[in-house]
Amino acid sequence: MLQSIQLKALCWPEELAGRAGNKLDIDEEYSFWIDWMHSGVENNDVRSLLGAFENDKMLGVVFASYSEKEDSYCGIELNGLWVYPEMRGRGISLMLMSRILNYYENLGLKEIIIYNYHDSSSNSFYRKFGAKVFRTEFQMSEQIPTDIFKCDIVTMKEYMNKSLSKYNVKPTYH
Repeated sequence: MLQSIQLKALCWPEELAGRAGNKLDIDEEYSFWIDWMHSGVENNDVRSLLGAFENDKMLGVVFASYSEKEDSYCGIELNGLWVYPEMRGRGISLMLMSRILNYYENLGLKEIIIYNYHDSSSNSFYRKFGAKVFRTEFQMSEQIPTDIFKCDIVTMKEYMNKSLSKYNVKPTYH
């Protein structure tokens, strides 16, 4: 978990497109995500953290959970997707997303909800795979516009599987 939070902190300035006024406090973030993972049962939630590894080196990580009911009655929320910058362009994000989508689809869920900062370069990634913005809200003390994407899981998987076919990397997952 700690390595995942360190990766999030590394990606934070890029995720906010340079609009972050502060660095993430690793200890606070770690504590938050540990509590998040452990509170899943009491909130009747299935919370997942999946990392991709190659030769015991973490390449990237994805966090997901059931979505808030106001976003989707039968959906998951992508809580985070981060890949080390030097590992990008190898299909790691696609493999992580494919695995997490399969997992939640097997639980009977139908949609994926993604909260992503409006100016983040990763918005094009989600659009490429069929996600559409259905709402925008302001986060971080009402300062940063955040796009909320929605997509059918089957549709996103179809787009991703087409893209995955060009990659020849087989990481392990933990």
